[in-house]
Amino acid sequence: MKFGPAAVGTILSAATIALSLGANAAHAQEAVTLRFASAFSPMSANNQISVPAFIAAVEEASEGTLKIEHFPGGTIGGSPVQQLAMVEAGTADIAEVVVAYTPNRFPELGLFELPFLAESNVEAGLAAYKLYEKELVSGLDGLMLVGVIMSGPYGTSATSPLESLSDLSGLRIRAAGPIQTDIVTRLGGTPVGNVPAPGIAENISRGLLDGTLMTPGNLYNFRIADAAKHHHWELPLGSVGVIFPMRRDTFENLPPKAKEAFETYSGEWFTRVLGENLDTQQQEAEDQVRADAEHTVHSWSEEDLAEARTLLEPVKDQYDVENSDGVNVYREILAAFEDVRANQ
Repeated sequence: MKFGPAAVGTILSAATIALSLGANAAHAQEAVTLRFASAFSPMSANNQISVPAFIAAVEEASEGTLKIEHFPGGTIGGSPVQQLAMVEAGTADIAEVVVAYTPNRFPELGLFELPFLAESNVEAGLAAYKLYEKELVSGLDGLMLVGVIMSGPYGTSATSPLESLSDLSGLRIRAAGPIQTDIVTRLGGTPVGNVPAPGIAENISRGLLDGTLMTPGNLYNFRIADAAKHHHWELPLGSVGVIFPMRRDTFENLPPKAKEAFETYSGEWFTRVLGENLDTQQQEAEDQVRADAEHTVHSWSEEDLAEARTLLEPVKDQYDVENSDGVNVYREILAAFEDVRANQ
């Protein structure tokens, strides 16, 4: 897949930085080496553009004290569900971790799966990082976030036409986690869990699934576009969290210049780059689907859209409450989105 001007600009910037890095590296003594792992395709926007840009920027700023090796496509082992354990065990120093694959570990980030919150990847990621900065994200004992994505908004892709809300009735739809399960159920589908994203296309092709909730930007990364030819994107059905954790003790043991580089380029900088490139990928994937005669992007009547929104409105209700610390995380998320939108 080709990438748009924003993504190309990032690539060129990364290349410029990398050339500069070569000159500095010659003067380096011994650089600390970190391993950056991902179980996902080397051709994804994350692994092809955003992560290399982050690596190049951090290495350059570290003045030769740090080297980061990138291992996309599961090349240092582990399925998508094992990436967090790899970081905690030290097999990888940083990894691409899907929040939904560790149920109940990061409940606050899981709330971004609620429908109708996010309009883009970049705003959702920045809102999630604001939550982390306010120390409202649990489950990170001993870990720090190098960056975060809220991948979405999700739509629906299926093997049969999705011309109306009633067409979802009875369809076996892949859903990751309790919120997506609730969404599919309320829209009339039958949710099917325990199917990691790389296995969705195969399960559709074998007839075990009729479709899936998925962000359009990942239809090609996971080959779902080969198996599901009908799509509906008018309802923003939530965003799935992807975090890039690193052990805090690993960070603390870095050379001073390397720590400074991380403090500059991790967090908001990396989160914004991830989100912007995913938004580019999303738009280009949508354009590619619409231009393909084998695919159909369906539109619903205003009545169907209104009914769907009414059906989904209660999904948030059980989360719109204060937790044991007296914090309403759902309301904090809404405030974070408002802050991001006001400062874009």
